[in-house]
This record gives sequence, C-alpha cells and structure tokens, in this order.
Amino acid sequence: MSSQAFPRFSGPESHGQIQVIFGPMFSGKTTELMRRMKRFQIANYSCLVIKYAKDVRYDVSGIATHDKQVLAALPTENLTNLYSEAVKHDVIGIDEGQFFPDIVSFCDKLAELGKVVIIAALDGTFQKKGFGDILNLVPIAESVVKLNAVCMSCFGEGSFTKRKGSEKKVEVIGGTEMYLATCRNCFHSPNKSRSPLKTLNVEKHEDTSLKAVSKQLFCQDVENIDIQ
Repeated sequence: MSSQAFPRFSGPESHGQIQVIFGPMFSGKTTELMRRMKRFQIANYSCLVIKYAKDVRYDVSGIATHDKQVLAALPTENLTNLYSEAVKHDVIGIDEGQFFPDIVSFCDKLAELGKVVIIAALDGTFQKKGFGDILNLVPIAESVVKLNAVCMSCFGEGSFTKRKGSEKKVEVIGGTEMYLATCRNCFHSPNKSRSPLKTLNVEKHEDTSLKAVSKQLFCQDVENIDIQ
C-alpha cells in the first residue's frame, strides 16, 4: 500500500500500516512526520502524536523541528504506557522512535488493529551502528524511506550522524552543538563546520577578482590593437 494512500479504519476491509521515516540528524524526519500527520488531520482522522519524554530541546509538550515548528504530543519513555490511549485514535505518530525499547511490539499491535503508525527515527548511532531495535521495524513495515541531510562539512549528501567530542554514551540528546550530519568521507575527517555564507562570500570575492583581472587583460589587448 502506498504511504500516501488513505487506509480504511473500520469494517471488514480495514487496513493498518506502519510507515517508517529514517535518516540522520537534521534530515527533516520530524518535519516529514508532521506533514503526514497534518495531512490525516485535515482529512478528519483522529490523530495522536507521541514524543520521547527526555527530549525537551525545543518544546516540553510537543514535537518540534529544528526551526521551531511545533505539533502537540504526549510525552513518555515507554510506549506501552500510552497503549490504551493510542487505540482510541486512527493515526499514531511517533517521534524519535529509536529511543523506545518497545517500539516494535507497540507498532505491530496497533497496525494489526487497523491503525496507521508513522515513526520518525534515527536509523543509526553516531558510530554508524543500528540504533536499539529500530531497524527491526523494517520487515513489518509497509513503507520505509531514508532521508538525507546536507553534509555540514562539504555540502554534499549527508547520510550519517557524527558526534562532536569524546562522549561514548549512545543516548545523548542534543542539536548542532553536539552533532553534525556528514557524508561518508567527512564522517572520518576531523570535526569541521563550514559556513555557507562564508563560502559564498569567498566565491563571490574570487569571481569579482577574476572579472577584474579579465577586464584588465581585455583593456591591455584593446590598447595593443593597431587600427589601420
């Protein structure tokens, strides 16, 4: 079933489904989750959004994107605690799914009841290893996508999350002060962060300098032309 299709929630032809949105940090996972949830809300489906209770970077009572867009959500550290509430709704969205130890069983049970469950999650840790049990959603999901970020070192395709500093604990919640989205090559290079504006200014300066040199050479060529 297409991730864009509206499923039936009642009757003998009811269909549940699991949609998974993977990607590194800063790839737009929460933004995509919010877009899909709002799409169902506009169609008058009953929706519930769940967030990881320890993630209070931008908002305590809702999921939030890095640019501070917020959608109301119920916080918890264990999804099972909200099961009785989740079954009352048609569509359940889960942000930061990698942090929940019961993510697979919770989603599978709801899908079997005819619910649509949409999960946004990191697929890998800062060590490029599977994050908890999150990858076990793949074989039971109808839809799985992986989004890419922009590499914060070279502006290429950023598929991985790189942590700054020497902290080795897997669950460390943070933003740009602690993490980078990187491509494969930059993941192995020393931490560095390029400024797009600075780069553009340098390129603009180089372009201006090149035009000035070209103009000077052109003027010299014109002066050297003998007019008969």
